[in-house]
Amino acid sequence: MLTCKQVSKALHEEGYHNLPFWRKFFLRLHVLICPFCGKFNTQLIKDQEMCRSFKDHEDQMIGEQPHLEDSKKAALQKLIMEKSRES
Repeated sequence: MLTCKQVSKALHEEGYHNLPFWRKFFLRLHVLICPFCGKFNTQLIKDQEMCRSFKDHEDQMIGEQPHLEDSKKAALQKLIMEKSRES
């Protein structure tokens, strides 16, 4: 069985999608069983899969990006600046 440190290191350094099947299996098994790192590493795996999926489909999405009018951009920037000063 892998340790929490080994699981985290493998996910951070190697990237989940680059791992061989058997390694993914044991990582997922550890994440499912471990009460300490399970939630964090589950989220990390999901995030990596989401980023990989976006990267795979990014070319298809370029033409579908919404356009924001300049006046709305300026209003949004102003609102962000106001809210950041309040914090």
